[in-house]
Amino acid sequence: MTSSLRTAVRSTMFGSGLAAGMVFVGGAPADAQTTEPAPSDGVNLPQISVQGAQPDNTLQGTTGLGRLPGRIQDQPQTIQVVPREIMQQQGVTTLQEALRNVPGITSSIGEGNGGVNGDQLRIRGFNSQNDLYVDGLRDFGSFRRDAFTFEEVQALLGPSGVNFGSGAAGGVVNITSRTPHLGNSFSADVTGGMDFFLRATADANYQFSDTGAFRLNIMGQTGRTVDRDLPRGERWGIAPSLAFGLGTDTTVTLEYLYYRYDEPADAGVPIVTRPGTTVGRPVTEFGVPRGTWYGSNDTDRDQATVNRLTARLQHRASDWLTLYNDTRLGFADKFYSFSVVSCDATCVSRLFSGSGTPQYSLSGGGSPYTTQTWGIQNISTAVARFNTWSLRHEATLGVDLWYEDFQRTTYTYSSSRTAFRGNLFAPDNDVNFLYSVSTGATAQRQNETTQAAIFASDRIWFTPEISVLAGLRWTRQQSDYTSYGGTNPVSTLNADNSFLDPRVSLIWEPTPQYTLYASYAQSTFAPGSNWATQPGQASANNSRLEPERSTIYEIGGRASILDDRLGLSASVYQIEKDNATETDPSSGTVFSSGDQQRIRGLDLGVSGRITPAWRVNARYSYMNSETTSSLTAANVGKRVVYVPEHAASLWTSYEIAQGTPWNVTVGGGFTWQTDVYTNAANTAEVPYAFSLDAFVSHRINDQLTVRINGYNLTDNRNYVQVFGNRAVMGPGRAVTATVGVSF
Repeated sequence: MTSSLRTAVRSTMFGSGLAAGMVFVGGAPADAQTTEPAPSDGVNLPQISVQGAQPDNTLQGTTGLGRLPGRIQDQPQTIQVVPREIMQQQGVTTLQEALRNVPGITSSIGEGNGGVNGDQLRIRGFNSQNDLYVDGLRDFGSFRRDAFTFEEVQALLGPSGVNFGSGAAGGVVNITSRTPHLGNSFSADVTGGMDFFLRATADANYQFSDTGAFRLNIMGQTGRTVDRDLPRGERWGIAPSLAFGLGTDTTVTLEYLYYRYDEPADAGVPIVTRPGTTVGRPVTEFGVPRGTWYGSNDTDRDQATVNRLTARLQHRASDWLTLYNDTRLGFADKFYSFSVVSCDATCVSRLFSGSGTPQYSLSGGGSPYTTQTWGIQNISTAVARFNTWSLRHEATLGVDLWYEDFQRTTYTYSSSRTAFRGNLFAPDNDVNFLYSVSTGATAQRQNETTQAAIFASDRIWFTPEISVLAGLRWTRQQSDYTSYGGTNPVSTLNADNSFLDPRVSLIWEPTPQYTLYASYAQSTFAPGSNWATQPGQASANNSRLEPERSTIYEIGGRASILDDRLGLSASVYQIEKDNATETDPSSGTVFSSGDQQRIRGLDLGVSGRITPAWRVNARYSYMNSETTSSLTAANVGKRVVYVPEHAASLWTSYEIAQGTPWNVTVGGGFTWQTDVYTNAANTAEVPYAFSLDAFVSHRINDQLTVRINGYNLTDNRNYVQVFGNRAVMGPGRAVTATVGVSF
């Protein structure tokens, strides 16, 4: 095993960030000032992205990332944005709730061997648990993210290896944070709802100099899930940030987040197969009450504490060169335990025959554990705009370095838990089992992952309307895993991989309001990538697997109409995934299925304002998924797990009598998706989901607003998280009331 990569990254991470920052602040080199190219006749390049208020038409906004310069309209990739205004109208409190606006993203539960927890996304059916970013940087640790710092949420769909690195098979999610701005402002919301739900947030910005500002976001919440038998949970957080040089060529932003929560853990209800049928469904589809929770009031908790520090620097060195340097240091401590429920053959027989009490049992998959995760990342990027003869260029060059350390201690329950049997219809939530530190061979686990990457891209304009964007990323990733416990010997594993991810796109922009593109891109998922968040995957077999590779072909178009108020988008694509892996749902062991998977899809979107008073955000996704090759012959031709064939979301609002004492804003919408299969054999199914939501608000005066929200108004049984053999039921019909102040 070699540690050369880790040594190099550790020794250069801070130094490169500091040196880059000194260079950036110092300005452009002298020769750069004499080589600025003359602009091309009558045509301007897309502007380098800067922070600021995003327009109603999200196509006219930016990602805010230096390595993705220009408007979203210009990007040759499907990008869906959930703006802050829509999240406020919907009363969004978590990342999972925000992503309900993005069809094609599903959420999975903790997997075997103790499981993963927190935000686990499946983007277009592909595992994306490591593809969560905040302001373009990795958000280290596995936890449930609260929305109190969200400015907007961006879903960049399709393989994104060049811009984001290892993983990103189905895409990535990037959260844009609220950061300081010029001017003073203050807003606060207090929300109350059913089951004694209470939430309070505040957002204050203070300008302390001509170019400096301070911002503070705070949040506190307590409550329980409506129409579910879970105990109460609580969370709170504080996020101060400072910015210097706002409105100048050099801007420095410093952000800190402290976030903590203590909430019940829910592993879901078991999926069972009715005798005489071949496809199983959740037991709540067969008469078990929707509120049923099989956890322990005392033990089954999800507790996390997150500390995150971010420094971002942007320097416009000249008219043709802009430099970025972003660094993050993050810590996440966690305690987690849940009850994984099984309904064996006797339980199933009694459930459907009505003779006797169906009894569930608890597996060892929910054993408690604690984790300590810390990581650091530095990304340095240069964006240059220049001419070579008659060709115009927008070139990006960057270095991405990150390191993550993960440690986990596993506990074991007493033997009484294994022998426990409970009533499937009336679980005993007061049962409590003693547990102690495990002495098993993998009771103590540590994983270190180090990655170093160089990425480059260049967009070349051959005519004012036609351009080509080409890019390449070289990555080396090293993962070292150690496990031990009791008197067992120490076991070590390592995976060391180097790989290339390319992309190339042809872009035609007949006018600034219309864009057509054809794109090819590839993304690689290296062995060892999930050992930190899914330690059950760490095995000698897993370390020897070849990387998974995903390739996308996409053709799309965008249009900004109605004086750029409204954005329209459409794309068709095909994603091919080779060397897919599968995870055993009971043990968590990863093995190569030899599968090849293909997804052909269509994405449609509308975002912005039809009139100044009428806002709309609508999306539709069609995904035709298929396993095209497999070592398990029976799986060929089956749908890919967690992929709904159809999914759609709509949110719209209308302001009546704006600016008058009798003003009112009304709105609402729905989220919908068809059924999904939860295993490769397509023998376990979770039915369709549909939620009808609405709101009405009234601005009493310039400072005070009241809002009423209704959720799942049809009281549909919706499953918000799924896995191979179980599913988590979402809340029932709910109503909240919010009072907000702003000035």
